Amino acid sequence: MKRFYIKFLGRKIGFTLTELLVVIVIIALLATLALPMLVKTLEKAKVGEAASNLNLLRTGQKIYFLEYGQFTSSIDDLNIENPNDATSRYFSYTASSSGDTLTENFAATATRGGTGAIAAPEPYQDDEYTISKEGTISGRF
Repeated sequence: MKRFYIKFLGRKIGFTLTELLVVIVIIALLATLALPMLVKTLEKAKVGEAASNLNLLRTGQKIYFLEYGQFTSSIDDLNIENPNDATSRYFSYTASSSGDTLTENFAATATRGGTGAIAAPEPYQDDEYTISKEGTISGRF
């Protein structure tokens, strides 16, 4: 089989086409195996970001309750940075409240791929995470 040679200081060095193809196939195989793990890791990071923003909304609701004696259904009423205003977001956030002043309750929800959010890969579309007044986050992790 012919070799592809490069002259270097008077010596002939190089690789055969077969050797180059084997290396390319190995690199492609490793990339194929690593890509799903990379996507899963990135999605876990995005869920962590959503959990952090939900805790921020919970804290804002608690402060609002201390000031006004009730919870609000509008994130804009909270004295916090609105996570919906972020430039690179993956979730849309909503807040809801219910009950009277004695049984007041609230929930904040992060919905994947909501209005204005960046689209998610197929298995992660329509993911939704909710935090309650007690701080319990529910959803698919």
